[in-house]
Amino acid sequence: MQSLLTKEQVAEYLAIKTPEAAEKLLSRLGVPKLDFSIIGGKGIRYRLADIEQALARVEVRPAPARRHRRRKPAPNIFDLPIKEQVAILTGKASKGEPR
Repeated sequence: MQSLLTKEQVAEYLAIKTPEAAEKLLSRLGVPKLDFSIIGGKGIRYRLADIEQALARVEVRPAPARRHRRRKPAPNIFDLPIKEQVAILTGKASKGEPR
């Protein structure tokens, strides 16, 4: 016979802290509920085979590698002409020049 699990058992099986979180996860995965509350008051159950099948469909992809922009090297102030050096050091640089 197929194993039927309660929310609490599913939470323990999936190592999730609360049964409510397990229920939300199963609904996101599309695992069908079996409602036995009408028949004998046993509540909602989930088939173990359905849970394992849904987990097998989950695809885990590695995060894409980040591309780092190369930083522009800091301009060496002593490579600039003397007038620009003085303008930068005195704070009188024009808008087009770096400070």
